[in-house]
Amino acid sequence: MKKSVLLLSVLLVVSCADLKYAEDIVGEWECTSWIDVASSKDKCVSNAYFSFNKDKSYTSKVGAQETKGTYKIADGILYSKPDGKLEIAVEINALTADTLSFTMSRSGNAEILTLVKK
Repeated sequence: MKKSVLLLSVLLVVSCADLKYAEDIVGEWECTSWIDVASSKDKCVSNAYFSFNKDKSYTSKVGAQETKGTYKIADGILYSKPDGKLEIAVEINALTADTLSFTMSRSGNAEILTLVKK
């Protein structure tokens, strides 16, 4: 019985966090840092922009590449599905009303992208 109550409590906390994330992510975001963990190099150079909408659609521009698709948040993971491509998952480190930070893997290297709301 105690295990069931504990499991239910954990699921409730995760669900509440995801609901808060779903509210906070809506808006336009721009890159403030994009750190390659292995080299400590900042790859941001003001070249990454994201816009997340209430209807779970998004657009992004990274360098010259523009993308649009859909997204969802589950268990602290942001999943994006670019139109015509495979789903991408990144681990949310922080998401507040004005800051979004997540860890992603590009070619097996950890990178931490931090965005601020416009």
